[in-house]
Amino acid sequence: MSWLKGIALLLLASFTQAAELEVHDHKSRDIENMPIPKIEIALARDAMDGVNLHVELQNYNMGSPSNAGAQNNQWLSGHAHLFINGVKQQRLYATDVHIPAHWLKPGVNQIAVSLNSHQHENWTHSAKTIVGSVFFNPEADNLILHQYSSQPIAATFR
Repeated sequence: MSWLKGIALLLLASFTQAAELEVHDHKSRDIENMPIPKIEIALARDAMDGVNLHVELQNYNMGSPSNAGAQNNQWLSGHAHLFINGVKQQRLYATDVHIPAHWLKPGVNQIAVSLNSHQHENWTHSAKTIVGSVFFNPEADNLILHQYSSQPIAATFR
C-alpha cells in the first residue's frame, strides 16, 4: 500500500504543478460571449520512439496566427501550449504531435496542454485555465495512470 500512497502524493504534487501552468509568464483572458472550448487528450505509445499525443477539441479553432482570419469566427481561436513535467516545450497548431522519449524522464510523467490566444494569453473560464492533462508511465504495462480536463468533452472520444 505504500506504493499507492506514493502515487497519490505524486499525483497531488503534479496537480499542484498543473495549476501553476496558469502563471507561466502569460496573462489570462476570460472567455466572454463565446462557447467554452472543451479539451481532452489521448496518448499512445509510438512504435519507434516515445509517445504520440492527440488533442481532441470542441468549440475551438486551433492553428497558426497566420491562419487566424480564415477560421470560424463563432468559436475562439488560438493555439495550444505543450508542457511536459511542468516545462513548456512548444506551441501546438494542430491536434497531433509526437513526443520523443528524450523529452521524458524515467517513471511517471505529466503532459499538459493549455489553450491560448494568439497573444499567448491563457484562455480561462470561471478563473480556471482551459487545460487537459495526462499522467503516464512509458515503462508500465498500463501507459496512462490518470487523465484530467478542466472542460471535458461530454461524449468522450476514447
